[in-house]
Amino acid sequence: MSISAQAQTSTYSNTNTSGNAIGDGTTCGTASLTRTFVVPGTDDFTIGDLDVGFLASHSYRGDIRVDLTAPDPASTTVRIIASNTGAGGGYVNYNIELDDDNTTALNTFPHNSGDGLTAPPYENQVSPSNALSVFTGLNSVGTWTLTICDDYFGADAGAFLRSDLYFTHLPPPTDADLSMAITASDTTPNTGTNVVLTYTINNSALSLTADGITADITLPAGLSYVSDNAGGGYNSTTGVWTVLGSIAAGDTVSLQITAFTELSGSYVTSAEILTSNQSDPDSTPGNSVTTEDDYDSLTLVPVTPPVPSLVCPGAASVVDWDTEVWAEGSTNNTYNVDGEDITLTVTAAAGVLLNNATFGGQSPAEQTTFTGGYSPVESNVGVLANQPSQSSTVDIDLSLGTFGTGVSKFQMTLFDIDFGTSQFQDQITIAGSLNGTPVSATYLTGTSYTMSGDVATGTTASNSNLGNGNLTIEFANYVDTINITYGNGSGAPADPGQQGIGIHDLFFCPPTNAVLTAQKTTAVYDPLSEGLYAIPGNDVIYTIEFTNSGTGPADTDSVEIIDEMPSEIEFYNGDIDDGGPLTDPVIGVDNGSGLSLDYGTDVKISKAATKPSNFASCTNDTLNAGYNPDVTFICLNPSGEMADGDPDPSFQIQFRARIK
Repeated sequence: MSISAQAQTSTYSNTNTSGNAIGDGTTCGTASLTRTFVVPGTDDFTIGDLDVGFLASHSYRGDIRVDLTAPDPASTTVRIIASNTGAGGGYVNYNIELDDDNTTALNTFPHNSGDGLTAPPYENQVSPSNALSVFTGLNSVGTWTLTICDDYFGADAGAFLRSDLYFTHLPPPTDADLSMAITASDTTPNTGTNVVLTYTINNSALSLTADGITADITLPAGLSYVSDNAGGGYNSTTGVWTVLGSIAAGDTVSLQITAFTELSGSYVTSAEILTSNQSDPDSTPGNSVTTEDDYDSLTLVPVTPPVPSLVCPGAASVVDWDTEVWAEGSTNNTYNVDGEDITLTVTAAAGVLLNNATFGGQSPAEQTTFTGGYSPVESNVGVLANQPSQSSTVDIDLSLGTFGTGVSKFQMTLFDIDFGTSQFQDQITIAGSLNGTPVSATYLTGTSYTMSGDVATGTTASNSNLGNGNLTIEFANYVDTINITYGNGSGAPADPGQQGIGIHDLFFCPPTNAVLTAQKTTAVYDPLSEGLYAIPGNDVIYTIEFTNSGTGPADTDSVEIIDEMPSEIEFYNGDIDDGGPLTDPVIGVDNGSGLSLDYGTDVKISKAATKPSNFASCTNDTLNAGYNPDVTFICLNPSGEMADGDPDPSFQIQFRARIK
């Protein structure tokens, strides 16, 4: 650190040679030798620079390690001499002055020979092992401690002779070095969301206290002010932040501004300190020089949020308004997509739906004024209305596929649900059903409305080209009918004004079907590997395996198997593997299907003369232990939903029988 020639200095010495041995008695990690320097309160100053003189005898000086510790409360410790027990430390004695400004390292040229033992002045000017500048800015007063030890036990020794601390006083500050920094909670926020910008003013540690501080903060177009935490100190109209109170040396003050991200693109927010009651050594407040540290800027790159995607077994099917046609003013259209009829109907009282060229003409109409914040802009069906009363509504109805079957999943997004003061309060109510039975939806919501159950109610205004009024509706289960009621909340006037929303693309997963196939096989039961054959008197393991090769799962507990026993075998009622790990007469083996088989509840053994029509009607007759030649049917109803997938899931049912 550079200090003026007129700066005041202080020197403190320790020449205590009593008990000063450096060797096996002061081995590092177990013992040490300490020497102290007491700076009295009458010499109270801030440290601007510190050099250390050190004189010690030693037959291998690289063994010596020295730490310097500042007084409380800082108690900062710096290892000013690190040990070097290798070949590079094999010189005698230390007679050195350690100074950060020196470039000669310890034990290197020209300090690569033995030192003498007369000081001060110290014989060699070298740099410390670690910087002494750590102590700069600390207060001088208190006890400074030098801790010395020997890092190589059992060889070589020496003694402490002298040490000096050379302090240079830091002149009292005459100014305040203020700096500005800007950070953001997210530098790539989604459009239609809030971002928190933090503006921080720091007063350096070696400064006067500063007050009367103001700063100019610029919010660029594309970001709009929402709120701040300045407690009245920030004027969102002028952009001037008035710091309430002062900033002491070493302190910081921060302002957080919450801004709404309106548009995608690249925007720069900047801030500069305008005024301070103190001069600044490296900048001039309010001079608009961007290279000075009282100025900072930050670039935000808002991005359009990704279009929500619907996860289907394959690619989702879509009614895409960029390719499909909705004739201006029509209120009912059907689109056949991937074999499924999708019908959209808009119903309103006469005169409610408006004709406005900006929104595509006679509503409903395809238009791009409502954008949802998407980039590039995508076409959607706009519904523009002027309701005659707060309670009147426009009904938007969707019929999906075949009634009673529907589609397996559905997703759509509505644009621009918001609130217009003294004009309207958009309110959307959603209901879905399958064959008349309600089906629940999930929602991805925006910020210009609240969501309560299945009802979205506008709370703040949203521009038609933003995404904060978007509502994504998803049905994760089969649905064939969706009813959307578009009206007003209680915050709308009795006679609302013009209001509108956009209906974006309709995504769906076609209905899926389970395709089950079954095969039966037998294998000779030969637990001892005796080479048995399938002849009368021997047992076989009878296996029924069924596989789902379809595009969807089988309904829960819907798989039923009624198998007629071949007349040439007789069912074995006992442990299927005679003392092996299995215990029941009938077992299930899963191969990725998700099914399970409980012998007590999912299996019935029948002696009926005629085939049961289903599992419920199958009798569960009493069996004898061992072989039962009179068993005629085995009825099975595995538990669970049989999955689909690749490879095709399967489930095996096995029992044992004897060939007659």
